[in-house]
Amino acid sequence: MQKRNLTKEKIIEVSFSLADEIGLNQVTFPKIAEKLGIKYPSLYNHFTNMDDLKTKMTIYFIKKLNITLMQKLIGRSGEDAIREFAYVYRNFALENKTAYGLFTNIPETKDEDILNLAKETTAIIRQVLNYYVKDDALQAHKSRILRSLLHGFISLHSLGFFQGPANIEESFKIMIDDFILSIQMNNKNR
Repeated sequence: MQKRNLTKEKIIEVSFSLADEIGLNQVTFPKIAEKLGIKYPSLYNHFTNMDDLKTKMTIYFIKKLNITLMQKLIGRSGEDAIREFAYVYRNFALENKTAYGLFTNIPETKDEDILNLAKETTAIIRQVLNYYVKDDALQAHKSRILRSLLHGFISLHSLGFFQGPANIEESFKIMIDDFILSIQMNNKNR
């Protein structure tokens, strides 16, 4: 790869690809450089070290996730929006397993860009839930419940669980249906 074609985005994409092959903890600048066909010191022109690269990878992933969610949710509300959010979030995470692993480490970060993007993700969820839940505290609880359901499903699916006789897509649909029913019932009881 010629130097003029080397961008941060290209390095990040190659790093994700390599991490999917060998595991994120095995990714090093020399291995990335080998994939790119460059000398590894060139990577220091873009990133100070592996921690900096991982931070930028996380930012890249969350930006893509938020953009995808916002695009898919345009014009949707209520049950339709919750369902769309759940499927888009799940599919995005399963298609980007390494990146999703970085995403789940957000609470440990001190990086302001990551924290602001994570708040944006939370704001998207809360906007989706706002159709049914207006109370801020309850909205926060329901947001946590939905994220927990999705994360649990994604994590277990990624680890190879759900091999039994029940169809995995049907299980996911039932889980989301149950969440929607709970939020609708909660709305009626208020």
